[in-house]
Amino acid sequence: MTILFYVDEGGTGWNDRQTNFFFLASFSIHIQHWSQMDREVSALKKVLFSGREPEDWELKGRDIWQGVGAFNNLRRENRLRAFKKVSETLSKLPCHIFAVQINKKRLRETSEDIKDDTGLYRLTFNQLLEQLDAYLKQYNETGILLMDSRSTQHTSVQDGRLLRVYKNWKSQKESSNFVELPLFGFSEFYTGLQLADYVVYLIDRSSKEAGTASGNTELQEALNFIQSKIKLVELP
Repeated sequence: MTILFYVDEGGTGWNDRQTNFFFLASFSIHIQHWSQMDREVSALKKVLFSGREPEDWELKGRDIWQGVGAFNNLRRENRLRAFKKVSETLSKLPCHIFAVQINKKRLRETSEDIKDDTGLYRLTFNQLLEQLDAYLKQYNETGILLMDSRSTQHTSVQDGRLLRVYKNWKSQKESSNFVELPLFGFSEFYTGLQLADYVVYLIDRSSKEAGTASGNTELQEALNFIQSKIKLVELP
């Protein structure tokens, strides 16, 4: 059987020195549970916006938290309630969440090998692939990677770079349980990619606010719903 790994990124790139973290996260679910995931998220969307079709709007963590996009006219307390509702729905799904957090500030202090976004993404993606492949081998499953596309219909430069990283990683492995190359799609069409977006935003936001005066009870409550499902690797 096959496990679907929906992958998205969060945080900021190498050249942003104002924030410290870059993330890659994967929302994973067994292919036999895909219909359940799609059905329950559609039901959640109908609860959040009863007058709109679930396919007409995209579930994004940043939009809910900051009140933009589909959530720009909702009061803050309603948005926070919706944010936690997404986590509550995730907590009931038979899913796992894998994430890699790179502390860019520490990396600059400890490594001279990373000089740009390409190097940062290569390091992060390699670490995530190691996590996911080890999980597949542990349970003797195959896996498919579904990536949130960063390219437009006119260019595939960013996605091409990611494919090269994947091919290089796989060429150094004696075996891998992944099937085919990573597949790319736009998150507005894929429920799993929308959940990956929510997850990476939640982890990113939580890391920024942890231990600070701006630390937020609602944010922690949302994280608590799915904490047991998250495996987070922090580097360096």
